[in-house]
Amino acid sequence: MARFVVRGMVGASLAIGALALTSIAPTASAQVSRGDVVHSTSAASYTYPHAWRGPVVDRYFGVPVADPYRWLEDSSSPRTQRWVKQESDLARTYLDSLPTLASRTTQMTGLLNYERVGTPVSRGPRRFWTYNSGLLAQAVIQVSDSDGSNPRVLVDPNGLSLDGTVSVPQWSPSWDGAHLAWAASVSGSDWRTIRFTDVSSGEVLTDVLEGARFTALAWAPDNSGLYYSRYPQSANPLQQAASNQAVYFHRLGTAQSADIKILDDPANSERRFWPIATPETKRLWVVTVEADRKQGLLMKDLADPLSAVTQVVAPLGDINVLSDSPAGPTIYSDYLAPNGRIARVNLADPSPENWSTVVPEGTSPILNYATLGNSICVMTLKDAISQVELFDAQGGNRRSVRLPGLGSVSSMTDASDSGPAYLTYSSFTTAPEVLALDATSGAVSTWRTSAVASTSSPRIVTSQEWVRSKDGTRVPVFVVRRSDTRRDGTNPTLLYGYGGFNISITPDYQPFVLGWVQRGGIYVSANLRGGGEYGRDWHRAGTLQRKQNVFDDYIATAEWLVAKKWTTPSHLAITGRSNGGLLVGAAMAQRPDLFGAAIPIVGVMDMLRYHRFTIGAAWASDYGRSDDSSAMFTYLLGYSPVQSLRPGTSYPATMVMTADTDDRVVPAHSYKFAATLQHDNANSRPMLIRITVGAGHGGGSSGGGSVQQDISASADRLAFLDAQIGGRGPVPTPTFANR
Repeated sequence: MARFVVRGMVGASLAIGALALTSIAPTASAQVSRGDVVHSTSAASYTYPHAWRGPVVDRYFGVPVADPYRWLEDSSSPRTQRWVKQESDLARTYLDSLPTLASRTTQMTGLLNYERVGTPVSRGPRRFWTYNSGLLAQAVIQVSDSDGSNPRVLVDPNGLSLDGTVSVPQWSPSWDGAHLAWAASVSGSDWRTIRFTDVSSGEVLTDVLEGARFTALAWAPDNSGLYYSRYPQSANPLQQAASNQAVYFHRLGTAQSADIKILDDPANSERRFWPIATPETKRLWVVTVEADRKQGLLMKDLADPLSAVTQVVAPLGDINVLSDSPAGPTIYSDYLAPNGRIARVNLADPSPENWSTVVPEGTSPILNYATLGNSICVMTLKDAISQVELFDAQGGNRRSVRLPGLGSVSSMTDASDSGPAYLTYSSFTTAPEVLALDATSGAVSTWRTSAVASTSSPRIVTSQEWVRSKDGTRVPVFVVRRSDTRRDGTNPTLLYGYGGFNISITPDYQPFVLGWVQRGGIYVSANLRGGGEYGRDWHRAGTLQRKQNVFDDYIATAEWLVAKKWTTPSHLAITGRSNGGLLVGAAMAQRPDLFGAAIPIVGVMDMLRYHRFTIGAAWASDYGRSDDSSAMFTYLLGYSPVQSLRPGTSYPATMVMTADTDDRVVPAHSYKFAATLQHDNANSRPMLIRITVGAGHGGGSSGGGSVQQDISASADRLAFLDAQIGGRGPVPTPTFANR
């Protein structure tokens, strides 16, 4: 059966004066190029666009907090749009002047030009997978017979837009393999438009489902239609909080207006629903996700059209359905098992104390799982490295599956009755390869590999190291470098972190990282508290009023890199995405002396107001909310990046990155942070904001934008880092200033 894992994460218009951008190009004096460094007799001088500071002041438990850039929350305002245009022009003018941009663009084009194959799904007599030959803007969906014969393209998103920014991030074949449901995203939006393709003919049906967001695509057991979740659509999705999700059933060949509402809960408007259908028992299971992220389990008997939706498991913790039987489902749960376990639920008495454990909780957290006929495949994490084990249906006959190395299994698909299960494996230096796992023997073979055009010389090596955080906690970090790198304190080093939402950061293949390391940079990935690398307790240690632990872990890693002479502060940069963007913003506010550069990407930067936009309220389980209590407000205020910047402080060179259509972490977070940073910073280093047009929260190809956007964004990051911490910037150094 299909397996769906439910895991976290993923204003007023005020009158302002006329905005203007002044960019003074270098004088006409002679320029001399020596390698990657451009020498000129005078430096370029840039002036930031004027950002009016409004009089908005909010009171939280009697404490006044100024919010001078509240007007930037209104993305539709002409004033905001002018500021965005001028900031984008400034960033583009500066980035285009960087001496390594052209060579970095060429490098990233080559590194992204490799064949990529997704993890296949078998349904009926067919097999489905995604494929990109190299530089296609979007991957296509292919189909073949079950033995791999007669492969062909079934859905090609590249024909859905002129600029390649319509993607198909979700798809699901019907149980009989006759139809494919696929969900299109415009410019990386979380909103989805669901369409259907007849697999035999390749014809796209006339059925169109709008308003889908954060949903599974769950085919009915009889293949007659689809269960999905949708929201009421908003006129301004970047400003309005998402609420009142409901589950619907759509019958193929009918209009969406005829869809049947299966489930909603207006009294709990922030509750979300994830439908799962089990054809072997003709049941619909619905995982409920509460505002505090606890999950419960509901059930409807599809064999009885008049049956009600009933609660089977109250919201207790993470839960998911692996398979089903007449007596009850086999589930994953971390209730009373912080590292997770596989158990069976008896519908005659489904209370947790009566669950029958199949795979018990171990010392390593369970991150993924799949069914292989009568076997269960479980992926655990040991020190952030994937391990895979096979069990029989009763949890016995435990066998280890040998993986190619110290890396990550990013996805697993269930086996058909007679076929293998599929795993996708990669590491920092190994491009993704799809492995076929035989349930009987436990043997792994290569189904498809990603064809990478070239190898690196000198060799790139990865080591796992350990850092002591402020409170003595041991934090694992991966250090990726060339084999000829010396500890002399001069290495340009990029430190990445996330630390939130029970998400584990594991070794995975990223062309951007490879590009950075190939030219002598060091890449460091830290497994911070707040993530899922060591189970639920590790996650909780970085949440709510323990969030400072995440920042302490990150800062301790930076200090360790300096102490070990891998680098020095002037050669050290930090980066992170989403919750990791928050991490970067907080770290550079708390320790601006420790870093030479910072690149926060689509970060949650205003911790006092994040819950007011799109899906932000769902993050309160990790963050808390400013309206929860005086103590929670005070704690959030203490590290919120927008509010933590201080006038007259010298901050590291910064390039804030966001996307104009990010409807998960709205771009206003980055707008307000960049405007505040430009106002408060005391030095002449660049404090830029780079805004991608037509991409969503992930950015580039990973976020529904195109591969070409990915190349451009990666090249810009690399050239910016070269100039700020790599000693390959224009000489004399450009200056940036306010009016």
